Amino acid sequence: LHENAPSDRFREISFPHLSFFSKPGIFGWNKIDRGSELLVEYIKNYSIKCPLDHILDLGCGYGYLTLATHHHFSLLSPSTWTLTDNNVAALAAAEKNITANNIVGRIQASDAGDQASDKADVILCNPPFHQGFSVDGDLTTKFLKNTKRLLHKHGFAFFVVNQFIPVEKKAAAIGLFSETLDTQEGFKFVVLSHSNPNN
Repeated sequence: LHENAPSDRFREISFPHLSFFSKPGIFGWNKIDRGSELLVEYIKNYSIKCPLDHILDLGCGYGYLTLATHHHFSLLSPSTWTLTDNNVAALAAAEKNITANNIVGRIQASDAGDQASDKADVILCNPPFHQGFSVDGDLTTKFLKNTKRLLHKHGFAFFVVNQFIPVEKKAAAIGLFSETLDTQEGFKFVVLSHSNPNN
C-alpha cells in the first residue's frame, strides 16, 4: 500500500492492480473492500446479454466498482456511467477517479439512489448495512426499491451484502427476481432482474 499527499487533500492509494484517489471521511477510504473485490470477479464471469448503454454505481464510495469493472464493460459495449452516493467526500473522490481514468460518466448526490432517474442496463451495489452496531435490513430494502425503479426491464443488478441479510426474500417482496451466485467470506453475491433470465 502506497499513499501520497497531505492529509487535507486527496491521497493516491496504490495496490498492485489498481490505483485510485481517496481521503479520510470516506468509508474504507484507503482499502479495497473485500466484498466488492469478490463481486467484481462474479460480474466478469457472468454472461450479460443486453445493451450496455448506461451503468449505475449505486452507493459508489470513491468508485471502486466502476474502476474495477470499467474495462470489462467497455470491451462489451461503450457505456456511460452514473455514480451516486450521499457522502460529499466520496462523490468528489469518485469524480476525480473517473476523470483520471477517462470514464464517461457523471456524479450525482443521492441517498440510496433516491435522486437518480435514468434507467440503467446494469446496476452495481455494495450497500452499507451497519447503522451503529446493528445490521440494518431496512437500508438494504431502500437500495432494492430504488434498484427496481431504476433497472431497465432487460437489465441486471449485481449486489454484495452480508450473508445474513435475506436479500432474496426482500427482493421477491418488491417484485425482483434474484439469483444467488455464491456466499463466501461472510458475503453473499446476488444478481437481480425483473424476470428470470433463464426463462
